[in-house]
Amino acid sequence: MTALDYHRLGFLVSLHDAGKAVNGFQARLRGEKPDCGHIQPLWAALDGKTADEALRRDINSAMTRRYWRSWFAPHNPDDGTAVLSAAEVEAWYWQAILAHHGSLPGGNAPPDPRQWRPRAGYAPLEALAAVVDTLRTMFADAFAGDTAPLPTHPRFLHAFAGLITLADWLGSDREVFRFPAEDAAVPTGMHRIAWARQQAAALAARRGLDVTAHRAAAAGRVTSFSSLFPLPGLTTPRPAQAALLQEPLPRPGQTMTLEAETGSGKTEAALAHFFRLFQAGEVDGLYFALPTRAAAVQIQSRVEATIARWFGTDGPAVGLAVPGYLRAGDLEGQPLPDGFGVLWPDEADRDRVWAVERPKRYLSGQIMVGTVDQVLMGRLAVRHAQFRSGPMLRLLLVIDEVHASDVYMGIVLRNVLAQHTAAGGHALLISATLGGVARQQFLAAGRALKRKEKPAFESAVACAYPAIQRAGEVLRGLPGDGREKHVAADLVEPDDLEPLYRRIAAAATAGAAVLVIRNTVDGAREAFRELEALGAPMLQCGGVATPHHSRYASEDRKLLDEALEAAFAAKQRDGVVAVTTQTAEQSLDICADWLVTDLCPGDVLLQRLGRLHRHDRQRPEGFSAARTAIIAPTAAVLAGHVRDNGEPQGRVPLGLGRVYRDIVGVLATRAWLAARGAVRVPADNRALVEAATHPDHLDELATAWGAPWPQHRAFACGTDLAEGGVARLNILKWDRPIAENPLPDDRKVMTRLGLNDRRIDLPAGVAGPFGGTVSGFNLPGWMAEDLAEDAVATDLFVSEGKTCFQLGEMRFCYDRLGLRQIND
Repeated sequence: MTALDYHRLGFLVSLHDAGKAVNGFQARLRGEKPDCGHIQPLWAALDGKTADEALRRDINSAMTRRYWRSWFAPHNPDDGTAVLSAAEVEAWYWQAILAHHGSLPGGNAPPDPRQWRPRAGYAPLEALAAVVDTLRTMFADAFAGDTAPLPTHPRFLHAFAGLITLADWLGSDREVFRFPAEDAAVPTGMHRIAWARQQAAALAARRGLDVTAHRAAAAGRVTSFSSLFPLPGLTTPRPAQAALLQEPLPRPGQTMTLEAETGSGKTEAALAHFFRLFQAGEVDGLYFALPTRAAAVQIQSRVEATIARWFGTDGPAVGLAVPGYLRAGDLEGQPLPDGFGVLWPDEADRDRVWAVERPKRYLSGQIMVGTVDQVLMGRLAVRHAQFRSGPMLRLLLVIDEVHASDVYMGIVLRNVLAQHTAAGGHALLISATLGGVARQQFLAAGRALKRKEKPAFESAVACAYPAIQRAGEVLRGLPGDGREKHVAADLVEPDDLEPLYRRIAAAATAGAAVLVIRNTVDGAREAFRELEALGAPMLQCGGVATPHHSRYASEDRKLLDEALEAAFAAKQRDGVVAVTTQTAEQSLDICADWLVTDLCPGDVLLQRLGRLHRHDRQRPEGFSAARTAIIAPTAAVLAGHVRDNGEPQGRVPLGLGRVYRDIVGVLATRAWLAARGAVRVPADNRALVEAATHPDHLDELATAWGAPWPQHRAFACGTDLAEGGVARLNILKWDRPIAENPLPDDRKVMTRLGLNDRRIDLPAGVAGPFGGTVSGFNLPGWMAEDLAEDAVATDLFVSEGKTCFQLGEMRFCYDRLGLRQIND
């Protein structure tokens, strides 16, 4: 990009509201009828498929197109299809410009010439020409110099569209860009141009879009580990941390993977990597993506402390990109009754925290910590996708705990990386449990892997661990740090749980912190009831005993996450049992004395083991050695729940076949554990992950075990293929223009399949079970399948921490056990 390009793009962007000149929109401003929007009239007039040629000529004349149509050149597609003309490329630019409200107008309505004809002393085309004349003065340099064309690739135009939307949001702030009628001190006429540019520059600096001051603050800091992390206990870098501090910086667009066991300091390694890239001018900020809300909430405070240490009180605030929260740095906002505004403790800080006020703005923040779903939303065919993805290109994208378990999500994430790296962006994928095939797919994002590039099972197992790899380069092992966790694994069959529950209760009563992770919410509730009945000291939230899972109101999820962290992160603590689901298995810095878990795939199991003996501390008698009890049905039991065609049937134990679709991978994990009786972390990480996830190995196991496992394996793989097809249908096609990426009108696009929740609002002020109030719930999609779209909660009954309500033909209860359907 050249200075000339920037001037020309600035002029074109300034035409994004040219449609406001039409009669209908002017009438709307006066509060008259009929009214209309400002995008549809211009879109209809310029769309080559429906255009009125005479009207289009008049509009082009008013916009002085004759002076700028030479800015566009033909496009030669990468896929070998026909060359597109310069006029078609110009149409692509108009698509990007007019999509600034999140999408292009639907339908194929013809233009209405009456909107552009003079009426009652007002001439729309003359008004438009006057505005364009001013713009040509503002961007005079755009019309000088050579005739080198603007970029033609659709990838660029998707990113351009996102930046236009960001600029539109910023420029629409009437407190910053005041009108002369509202403030006599605001200049008018041509004098307003310089004033507006000064306002825009100051606003960009306050909101972290111009990082000049922060870069200057970073320039003098030494990038040694002791300088970046001058904290007790962090005097010497771990191998992963040392690697990212000593390595040459990656090339623009070169994705990196860092694999190391949980608790090995990958978070600090990623932050050090960010600081070096930021200092070098390679990135302007950071988005740290976590797999769960709870993990994002916990990591945000750690990142905030680090950023404050590096940049001081004038540094960027670290925003929390989790819907339902309004948190940036140590500031907590309160939503105003109008549903749009936010009240902050100090309004002077509002610009620093601007990005957290709306989920659509999350990726425009300078430093944000949130869930990976926010990143994925910028790569799906949904409204404002470009607004999410465009500004993010300037950030280092860190994806924490990448794994291969979700085919749909994996395809969407590879689409993320394809656009991010094509723009020269930087990405770092960190994981304790990344399989070899998945790693190669992520590093090759944007192109299909050749068969020879996919590692065979034996070579995948033999790969070094921990390790680092850059796209286009070989995997390189990292030295170990001498730490090893030997976890003894006891396999317990599901029909023998009563003795296990008694052991759990006794352990917690004796002072142990016991973490129980079940695969399903129903399983968590069942275990909670059994343990509470035995008198075990259960996790408490607001003085109320409770399990921890996803089916709570967002207000209560905050309280539950805080309670879980407090109970397991403290060095001095009482005995406690926390019964959880997948909400506690990844990224959380919690440390259990004993782990009880349902059987799950090996990569997931290693994540769960990462919550066990995570830190060195004094432990109760009998728990000095790491141990886990794994509720694990046998292959014979599970075979009885598989149809002849391989499909799971009935209530498969532990939710297997549903929560974790491929039961062969789960049984491969069980067989691996039964043969060894223990897991050595990190020595066994690579072998266990590959044993549970490598496709060739699982095919061989299914064949060796015989019916019904080959049939089930084929069923699971077929379902994966179907989900992959859905993912490819839902993702944005970066090599196609915006108009050829229509938004679906008959289906909901999700970041992860199964997240098609329905929001159910409650009347204001309903008391929750933990002392706060709740505004509503996200009803799981499978519960809402037969629910009318306009269904609302009726027949509300609230009493002693319990809320019951009716939804259509179903009745629900919400209390300390979470949301559930009831029959009475």
